[in-house]
Formats: sequence, structure tokens, C-alpha cells
Amino acid sequence: MGFARSDVEALSASLNEPDWVLERRLEAWTWFEKMELPGEKEEPWRYTNLARLKFKLDDFSVVPAVGKESVVPSSAGSSWVELSPDRSGEGHQYGSTVSMTRPDMELDSGGVIVADIHTAIEQHPELVKPHLFSQFDSATHIFSALHGALFFGGAFIYVPRGKTLSLPVEYGCHITKAGTSIFPHTLVVVEENAEVCYLERFSSSGLGGSGLSDAAIEVVAGQASRVFVATIQDYEKGVWHFHNHRYRTGRDASFKSLVVTLGGKFSRTEVTTEILGEGNSVDMMGIYLAGEGQHFDFRTLQDHAAPHSTSDLLYKGALKDNARTVYSGQIRVRPEGRETDAYQTNRNLILSDNAMANSKPELEIENNDVRCSHAASVGQMDENEVFYLQSRGIDRISAERLIVKGFLEEVLGKVGRKDIRGMVEHLLEEKLS
Repeated sequence: MGFARSDVEALSASLNEPDWVLERRLEAWTWFEKMELPGEKEEPWRYTNLARLKFKLDDFSVVPAVGKESVVPSSAGSSWVELSPDRSGEGHQYGSTVSMTRPDMELDSGGVIVADIHTAIEQHPELVKPHLFSQFDSATHIFSALHGALFFGGAFIYVPRGKTLSLPVEYGCHITKAGTSIFPHTLVVVEENAEVCYLERFSSSGLGGSGLSDAAIEVVAGQASRVFVATIQDYEKGVWHFHNHRYRTGRDASFKSLVVTLGGKFSRTEVTTEILGEGNSVDMMGIYLAGEGQHFDFRTLQDHAAPHSTSDLLYKGALKDNARTVYSGQIRVRPEGRETDAYQTNRNLILSDNAMANSKPELEIENNDVRCSHAASVGQMDENEVFYLQSRGIDRISAERLIVKGFLEEVLGKVGRKDIRGMVEHLLEEKLS
């Protein structure tokens, strides 16, 4: 098992890719060959030691690409929850099988494109080439390099100027065989005064072993666009998940991101929002529930490179058993980012004596005319609250569940969309039960 340059070349050949894509893959592979697993001596991985967690890349192999299918398999896993029967587009990736189906009628006109990333490379290179890997740096660490070399699957969404997709586009990533890996890469391009909601979900069922998920998403939000991106990770306990989010917003854009992390043995999520346009409004939200030895690691950046913009980050999670979570976030205001209004909050609720949460918010300010603040907290459940609920006839387990749901309500209240919120609430209820 393991990965080799021949895997990169075989994958590209099976997809009949143009030379420019293969060149980007091989450049990433060159970086991969030079790299080792990150360790605690590297600041971005200060609280996460993969060697101590017994992670080995040699335990996994790439799934040979077998092409694209037009029919979605009947089951997406026992944890799969249907959003609704109506979507602007739906895609699924089962190992090496990729499909995009059920396009909504509104896609039939207006220039909207919803496709898998490989079809888009083939049929719309003029739209894909300028943006694919434009924000993603394969040299960041070994997992970004491996992803850049072996990306397979993922969606491409293009919403032209003035077009609104009222229904969400959904893409599901599923690991179907133990010891295998997936590398989905999604690209979303939204032009001026356009609107889209994109939902990406990760699941597995009956693995009976470990799996590797190394994913990335790039979003280009144009002037005055309205974009909502939600990702939900609900893998089985044997999966190692790495997810790199790269968002870029234009003038007067309204952008929301939601990260929900529930499953997997290990999950590392990196979210960078480049705020490049004046008058931007950005909300970055996160919810996580960790237990039974799970290790979740979050790293965020609110990068203000334009004046008169706002960003508000709120990540909240609850931990039980011997779980561990890490949050490391930064607000960066560049010299040109005058009159920036930025906030960053991470709060953790500890439900057992052996759970541990690390939180490390930071500010890097290069302009005096700003208003920025950050906050972090790690605290145990208030026994007085538990006692009050028990005195009203509620058993302890149900009381704790109510307190956790109330703790997370602050984030859920910011979601806005009833369809996304309803799905998240359902999954939280399953996890808490």
C-alpha cells in the first residue's frame, strides 16, 4: 500500500486530462516527495502529533479511477439524511465512482453549470483553468501536496452574473472500502450579484477498518454575490479526515461558511477566507461534537485585505469521554484594511473529566483604524443547570443533551437556511443520542 508517482500519471491518463492539469499534479507530487508528516514543533500543528496518534500514510492506497456514472447508488450510508427532494443539483462520489444527477429545472437556462470537476475541466476549461488551485497551495504540508497530486472527484459550480439558485447544490463524498482514500476537490465560481448555497457531506458505512479523506474546496465569490457553503463530516470512527477550505470574496459580497464535524477518528479542518473587496460581510461558523477518543483540529484565518469589511467567526463544540479538540485562529488585517470590524470566538463545553480542549486565538493588525476582538473559553457543564432540569423530572442524560443543544443554539441561530439547519439538528440529535 501507499502512494507512488505512477498513481498520479495513471489517474491523469484514465481521465484523459489536458497537459496543464497533469503539470499541476506533478508539481504537487514533487512537493509530496520532499515532505514528512507535520509534528508538534511546527506551530500550525502545535497541539496535534500525528505520529503519537499512530497515523501512517502507508496504511492507505489510492482507488483507481474508473470513470463517471450517471446513476447514484441506492444507499449513501446509514447516517445519510436527505436534505429535501428538491435541489439545484446533486452529486455523489463513491470511492472511484463520480456522478452528478437530478439537476433542477432552473439550470436549463441562464448559463448555470453544475458538473463534476472532471467534466468541467473537459467541457469548460476557460472557466476552470483560471481558478483551479488558484487559492490552494500544494506546498503547505504533506496532505495538501498529496491532494494536489491525486485529486479526484468533487463538484464544479458556476453561477453567472445576476443568477440566483434558490435550491442548494449538494455533493456527497463516501468512503466505501477500508484502507482506501478519496481526494475530492470542489470549485465554486459565483459572479457579480449571483447567489448559491452549496452543501458538501462526508460519510461512510460498514468500513470495518480505516480510511483516508483528503479534500479541498475553493470558492470565488464575486462582487455583491451571496454565497453559503456548508460542509458536514460524519464519517465512521476509523476515518482520518483532512479538509482544506479556501474562500475569496469580492466587493460587497455576503459570504457564510458552516463547518460541522461529528465523525471520524481524526479530523483536521483549515478554513481561510480572503476578504479582498470593500464592504464584505463574512460569517464563519463551526459546530463539533467529539467523544470516544476522537481528535478534532481546526485552524482558521480571517484575512482582511480591503477597507470597510466585517467578519464574524463563531466555533462552538462539546467534548466527552477522552476526546480532544484543538482550535487555532487568526484575524489578520493588512495595511489597506482600514475600518475593519472583525470578531473571533471559540467556546468549548467539557462533559467529562478526561476530555481536553485547546484554544489559541490570535490577532495580527497592521492598521490602526479597526475594531477587532477575540475570545476563547473552555468550561465544564454547570451542575446547577443539570440539577435544575433533574428537579423537573428530566433524567441526567436527557438533561445533559438539552444543555448541549442549548449551548450550540447560538451557532444554529446564525445559519439562516431552514433546510441546512434542519439537517444539522437531526444529525446532532443522532450524535447526542
